[in-house]
This record gives sequence, C-alpha cells and structure tokens, in this order.
Amino acid sequence: MLGVDAIGQSLLSGRAVGLGAYGVAVTDTRDFSQNPAGLTGLRDWELSVATYAAPRLSDFGFVFHGIALGKRFFDTEAIAVQYSPGTAASFVVPPLLIIGTEGLPASIDREIDYSEPFSFGFGHRFSDDFSVGVGARLRRETVVDTRYELVIRDTVALPVVSSLESRGSWWGVDLGLQLRLSEGVRLSLVGRNLAPITMRALLDDLREYRLPRKRSVEIGLSGALGRSFLLAAQGSSDGTGAVGYEWLPGAGFALRDALYFDRDEDPFFYCASVSAGWSYEIMDLAVSYLLFFAQEHRCGVSPAGEFDVARLRNLDLNPYTPDRVTLSARLIFGNVRSILARIEGVTFTGGIYPSASESFAYRPVGSARIRNVSSRPIEARVSVFVDRFMDRRSESAPVVLSPGETADVPLTAVFNEQVRKVQSLTIKEAEVTVTAVPAESSDDRYQAKLVFYGRNAWNGEASALRYFVTPDDPEVLRYSRDVLVRSREKLTGTPAQLEAFRQAQLLVDTFSGNLSYVADPKESADYVQYPAETLARRGGDCDDMTVCFSSLLSSMGLSTAFVDVVPRGAEKQSHIYLLFDTGVDPQYGERISDNPKRYVLRRNTRGTETIWIPLETTVSAGGFEKAWTRGAQEYYDDVVVGLGLIKGWVRIVDVN
Repeated sequence: MLGVDAIGQSLLSGRAVGLGAYGVAVTDTRDFSQNPAGLTGLRDWELSVATYAAPRLSDFGFVFHGIALGKRFFDTEAIAVQYSPGTAASFVVPPLLIIGTEGLPASIDREIDYSEPFSFGFGHRFSDDFSVGVGARLRRETVVDTRYELVIRDTVALPVVSSLESRGSWWGVDLGLQLRLSEGVRLSLVGRNLAPITMRALLDDLREYRLPRKRSVEIGLSGALGRSFLLAAQGSSDGTGAVGYEWLPGAGFALRDALYFDRDEDPFFYCASVSAGWSYEIMDLAVSYLLFFAQEHRCGVSPAGEFDVARLRNLDLNPYTPDRVTLSARLIFGNVRSILARIEGVTFTGGIYPSASESFAYRPVGSARIRNVSSRPIEARVSVFVDRFMDRRSESAPVVLSPGETADVPLTAVFNEQVRKVQSLTIKEAEVTVTAVPAESSDDRYQAKLVFYGRNAWNGEASALRYFVTPDDPEVLRYSRDVLVRSREKLTGTPAQLEAFRQAQLLVDTFSGNLSYVADPKESADYVQYPAETLARRGGDCDDMTVCFSSLLSSMGLSTAFVDVVPRGAEKQSHIYLLFDTGVDPQYGERISDNPKRYVLRRNTRGTETIWIPLETTVSAGGFEKAWTRGAQEYYDDVVVGLGLIKGWVRIVDVN
C-alpha cells in the first residue's frame, strides 16, 4: 500500500478555496499565484497567512500553510512573494521482502517528497480595464531510494542496507491577464509552465517521479449580479476547473460555494467547497472546508500500484488531497485606505469666458466619469481646482454608486477675480479629484486641460452677453449719477409714472452726443467691451453699445433685456438691440406715445405687465428719439410682422 504522509495545497485563503474559480477574482496577495495580474488591486503593503488541517486523517492537527507579502508602487505596479512550507506532498512506497542472491536487491523502500515553497509575482495595470502579470513557482522533488539486501556468506544471511537520495528543482513560469469586458463582466487568462527553468534534475532512473511540466491554459469568467453577488467559472486545457459564487449580504460578511471538476475523476464534479468570511477596513478573515465526494484515495493510504505522478499537475488539488479545513487572514498596512472610486475621464464642455465665469458656480463647466471600484455602495464627491484662478476646490453634490457602477458627475467651479484679468487665450491644468466615503482623502486624481479665453471674449450667445453688463461698476455708477444730478431741473414736474422713462431719455441723450458706432476693435464677432471700456473709448459696435446702455439703465434701477435676432438662413445678419422697462402701467400708454406700435407690453421681474421701450443702440449718437424710432421699427418687423418669437429666430433675454 502507498502511504501518504502529508498532502498540501497552495490555496492560501478561504476565499480562494470557497470561490473555486479564483483566477478571475485575484485582487491582492491571497493566492496571487492563481493569476499574478490581480496583484494590481493591492492598496499598499499587504500580508496574508494561512493554516490548514485534515480532519479525516488520524494525525489531525493544524499545519502552518504559508505567508505572502505584497507591495503596490507607482500606482500601476505591484510585486509579491509567498513562502508556503505547507504546500507539500509526501509518499512512501513500503518495502517488499524478497530473498535474493548476493548483489541482487531483496526489497525497495522509496520516500518521495514534493513541495512548492516559494512563489513570486509581478503585476502591471495598463488601464482600469486591463492588467498583466508574471509569476514564478519553485518546485522541488526529492526521492530517497532505500534498498535492503540479504547477502549469503558461508551459509549465513547478512542484511545490507543502502540508500540513494536524488533531488530535483525547477521554476514554473506563468503569464496571466485580467480584462474587464463590460460592466461587471471580467475575463482572465493564465498560461502555466510557459518556460520551465530546470535548476537540478532527478537521476535518470528516477525520472518517472518527476512532476509534470506540461503547458496549460486556464480561462476564467466572472459576472456581477446586482450589488453583492458574483458568479465565477474557470476551466483549464488539462481538463480541470471550477464554478462558484460569492455573496456579500452586508456588514462585511461573505459566503462562498464552489464545485470542482476534473475529467479524470469519478464523479466528474468530484469536490465541493464552502467558505465564510468577514472583513473590516484593514483586516479580512476567512474559513473554508473542502469536501471530496469519493474518499478512496484520500484517507492517507492507497494501493501502491495506483500511484500516478502524471496526475500531480499541481499541488493544489490532486487525487490524494484529503478533506481540508483552511483558516486564513489578510492584513493591510502602510496606506491602509482603500481606493473606492476611480476617475475614468474628464470632459470640459468648452472654454471659460471670464465675463460669464460667475455662472459656473451653478451651471456645469464639464463632467467627470466616476466608477465605483469597491465591493460596496459608496457616496462620491468630485472636486475641481485651477491654480491662480480658484481660491479653493469646488465640490460637486454627492452621488451614490453601486459596486462597479459608473456615473457622469457635473463639475461646477467658483473662480476668483484673477479670471477677469486674462488678456488672451490661456490654457491651464485643471485638477479633478474624487473622494468617496468612508474615505477622507482623494481616491483618484485626473489632470485635464481647461481653456480660459481673454476677458473680452464672447461665445456669441445672447444669454452670455448679459455677463458683460456691470451696473455696479464704479465708472458706470459715477456716470449715471452725474447725469441725473445735472438733469434735476429738467425732471422737475415730471409725473411719477413717467419719471423712470424720462430719466432714461435724458441719460441716452446726454451720452449719445459723445458716442459713435465703430467696427469691433478686434475685427471679430466674439469680442465685447465692458461698459467702462466703452465709456472710455466713447464708441463700440452693436454688442458693446447694447451692453453699455444696459449697464447705465440698470444702474438707475431699470430692468433691461436683449432682443437677439438671428434670421433663418442669414445668420451673418444677426443683430442685438435693447429693451428697457419704463415701469409705466399699460393704461397710461398714451403718455408714452400715441402710437402703440412704438412700445412693447411685457411682464417685468415682479410679474407685472408694463411698457417696455426698444432701443437700437447703434444709432444712439442721434439721440434717444432716433434710437427709439429705429428700435421700435425693428421690433415691429422682427416680432410682429416676421413672427420671429413664434418661429424661434428672435429671442428676448432678460438681463436683470
């Protein structure tokens, strides 16, 4: 009979035993030799230890299985080493006494030992979806051939004992990869013994005991169902594999089950496993039980004639492995905080126009695609920061993500006054970070280019033109106040209902004498002067004049609006002119004009319908009356006759 002293398995964690199809699920030092590509999931430093016992054997007791140490560095690489003295298999072929003649062996007693004491691994992450790893496993083979002889001399039989020890060792080199195919679906491929390196070989007459070095390919596939359920399957070209699942019910607990199969075993599904685990922050504990359905060769003694070294393809599971209880622990240290969220990309919707920079405090400047890379739901916040142009990070509203889920998070930004000092197009690095609870520092960081236009740049949208209106500018306030002070006598006797209308008339008339319509200073439709610049230059184009008069009227407390005209098929003839609110009730319209076509009835910011006056600011040099006449005619042609508002080629944009 064949005696089996000890059978080891290099499954150094209860999770690996319980899940079975583990090559696709490696994310740390736990059994990294199953697929070294998974080492890129390490946080920082990590330590794993395991012990096991065979409860069905007579010499039941726990054996130190092994220890693994790993380290992540440069964010994309990780290395690990494993010492596993418990990964060993020992066989004893008992002696058979045979009386022989001198020089002829009478019996043979062989002790055969196999072990896999060391493993090394290196992993590199090319992207969030693709990692590659290289591993090496040292295997040792020792055969002690003991011979007993009875030598007959002078009719006396004398026993003679001799022994011969032969040692062999070699490295098995493996190549593995992990690939994310889609949301929650992962693929793994591992090539075994691709380049075996022999250090020492057994003697030729003992080569029958050499461990097999046949190349094989393992393929694994996993799919996440919902937030806490994982299915995994794995198969090898040598006819072995497993299917299993992992369930995370919450509170750090995990339950796992698996079925193992082998085409050379009977039954085909010859083994089952069950595992339970618990994890919290830097610690993970697991216990597993490996149960074989047929116990014929797994109780420590087997028929010697049935020993087949070719079936020892690996020392994890083989025809002589007994039922096994495994206890394992994993400890994370160094940067013990796990990454919960990762930034997959950042998109900015366009450049920053300084005139509209304040609007980005509440409307998105872009978005960041965030992925939950943890195994539990998280609450993530994204922030953006641009050096010099922001005093502090601007943070988004929180978003809740399930495990593996992605979301596009809007980015808002609060810029400081330095933005308004940009004279020409500038490109700055915007730093985007994501933080997920319970984490307290950045989970990931992303650098992206953000364009800042010059302070006078404009994107052509009427809605953005209102950001150039600055009624609180000291120059604007000074000018409007001076006009009103100098015109106090002219306002004497003006009815209260017409006071705002009369003030606006005097302001336009006073300023118009010093203004002239000129071409855009930059010969470009995307350049707008601030009111203070128009006041200083005493001129500007259509956009500049409209902005300046809107600012002056607003500084007096009058509401204004832009009439944005973009004729269909004739976009180059687009134009903007001004409306301002007189505050006059429509019932007093005849006091404004006896021609109702010269004014517009619309609701003001208080929701009250009042009389609004259209002004064509490009002819304001001719005074208020000329600007009003031209503006009224344009509004009548565009809105009343041309039905521009109804057809959508005319828009009215309220400024304040």
